Amino acid sequence: MAKKKSARTASGAGGKELAAENRPITSWFDPRLDFASAGPLRKSYIVASSYRCGSTFLCTGLWRSGLLGAPTEYVNIDRGNAAIPAPTEPGRLMVRFAATTPEQYFVKLLQHRTGRNGIFGMKAHSHHFEAALTWCPSMLQILAPVTFIYINRRDKVAQAISMAKAMQTNAWISFDPQTGKNTRYDPNFIEQCMKEIEQQRLGWWRWFEANGVTPFVVTYEDVLADKDGVVRSIIELLGVQNDIPEKIDLPDVEKQADETNAEWASRFASDQTTTEENWDLDTDSTNSWPSP
Repeated sequence: MAKKKSARTASGAGGKELAAENRPITSWFDPRLDFASAGPLRKSYIVASSYRCGSTFLCTGLWRSGLLGAPTEYVNIDRGNAAIPAPTEPGRLMVRFAATTPEQYFVKLLQHRTGRNGIFGMKAHSHHFEAALTWCPSMLQILAPVTFIYINRRDKVAQAISMAKAMQTNAWISFDPQTGKNTRYDPNFIEQCMKEIEQQRLGWWRWFEANGVTPFVVTYEDVLADKDGVVRSIIELLGVQNDIPEKIDLPDVEKQADETNAEWASRFASDQTTTEENWDLDTDSTNSWPSP
């Protein structure tokens, strides 16, 4: 588990009382992480991601820069429940923001999570993004102009193993309380995770092609090797290098991979009997997970 930090030095709207508390922040949606004062929207960006691709690691670096808003998963909407977002993150935040429509949700979200320099950021997996467009067709108009940043992870086996572990423990980030710590190696489950990751990759690139979007591409491996350099490239991409950064205090996020990941990767290399070319990538596997 990562070291848990308490409240920010300067909290945002609705968070002044909470800032005096000594309890740790364990959610990216804590009111203490709202900006104290949001500027009018200047431009937005969306980090296009897939499960366990390193997007949280990237986004915490973007957030900590003080120039790139507060990017996290604001449209985590289940595919089958786009019309009723609760209890996904929009549902919880709609209650906090007293928003009654999807459009109000995004307007209030911008008021709480746009940086002083007018930059708003968020990340989304492809199926959540598509569900959000169904829920709020005007989302991209509200957030315009929008830049897309696609994050890829080259090592798909490592990504699938990370996903398989998170699915079993329900621990998706290091500072979240884990609901279960027992994991079991299952090569079939890892293959299923690889198929889902590929579906999410294809989902993004099909949408980009259909909408004439050319995203800015980064890789998890490059972020690991030089996170500051990748963050600088995105600061320059959005043209905010001359802005004055805000002071940001976030919980620490630790890498969750351990010796188990390496052990499973070795076993999977030995056990694997199928290849990516043989997978039926047109099958939506989201609702047919094998028992881990």
